[in-house]
Amino acid sequence: MEETKFCPSCGTPHEQAARFCPNCGYDFQGEKVQQAAQPEAISETAKKKFAAIVDNVNHLTGGTEHVELHMHDLVENVFHSHTEAEAEKIFIAGTQQTTPPGSEISSKWPHPWLYSRVFAVLAVTFLLLYFIARQMHNVLVLPGIVFIGALAVPFSLLVFFFEVNAPRNISIFEVTRVFFIGGVLSILMSLIFSNVLNIQELTNSSAFLVGIAEEIGKAAIIAYFLREPTKKYMLNGLLIGAAVGAGFAVFETAGYIMMSQNEDVIYLRGIMALGTHTAWGAMIGAALAMVKKDAPLAGAHLTDVGFLKFLGIAIVLHGVWDMPAVGDFSMPVVQIALSVIVWVFLLVLIHAGLRQVSELGGDSNAA
Repeated sequence: MEETKFCPSCGTPHEQAARFCPNCGYDFQGEKVQQAAQPEAISETAKKKFAAIVDNVNHLTGGTEHVELHMHDLVENVFHSHTEAEAEKIFIAGTQQTTPPGSEISSKWPHPWLYSRVFAVLAVTFLLLYFIARQMHNVLVLPGIVFIGALAVPFSLLVFFFEVNAPRNISIFEVTRVFFIGGVLSILMSLIFSNVLNIQELTNSSAFLVGIAEEIGKAAIIAYFLREPTKKYMLNGLLIGAAVGAGFAVFETAGYIMMSQNEDVIYLRGIMALGTHTAWGAMIGAALAMVKKDAPLAGAHLTDVGFLKFLGIAIVLHGVWDMPAVGDFSMPVVQIALSVIVWVFLLVLIHAGLRQVSELGGDSNAA
């Protein structure tokens, strides 16, 4: 029986008599031809693998089509100039006078930008407070530094999801209410579940118990705010979930800053907030809205396999994030990878939410 040979360059199996690798063009007799095409082939393979992952995530939402994630659209408008009137038009969405009928809801991929301006305002506020504390030695602004430092990224992310909510049926007042009340209640529920699970100390295994307690705690509060039949869109769930998660993140981060007395915690948790509670909450909310649709919330929705899959993913991501072994890395490689993973899920959920809008009769030509 002829022995199988493998290319020393890319590992592709080939016939013993072959001179060139059928995949990368490696010359088995000593010369490397088509070498310049090899990185391109690797890039193409990576793109195909990523596309397959995205499509598999889309299948979890009930979609069967191939998904193209227009990620550049989510930052494109950030670099354009905008008027104050444009910002006001976004912020007045969700009232009786400004909520569009279903036939006029845009199912086009969103182009948010206001979130970047909100972040800029909060960042400038933080820098001014920091200057007053450091250069003018005024300790009275320290609580402000803690709160704004904890608020900047999660709240800016929340505004991002507010802009992405194409149905425009949730007002900024309601979002703010869910952010504060929902954030506090989700922490309370998480503490209750933590006591039930009897979590004593953080280990690599108990980290997943923390994930269970905190994600189920958030899910319970998200479910409460999504209970009405009017919250029928996945994009509504994405926003409500983000609001609860952002509130949780802000209050928890402010506590960690106060406990550590270390300003590095502000920057580290600020950056890492891009892929934690706000993102996990948004994913859970979108999944619950996906199975609930336009029905009043029922127990069957909370035990629906479609919802539990996404809840389980959030728990696993949270558990891995909290593992002490992951925290031992000098560079947050694992955290960055986990953030990328959750955002792939979120972008696919946004796509699925827009597909739902289109199926319900949304205007695909609306701006």
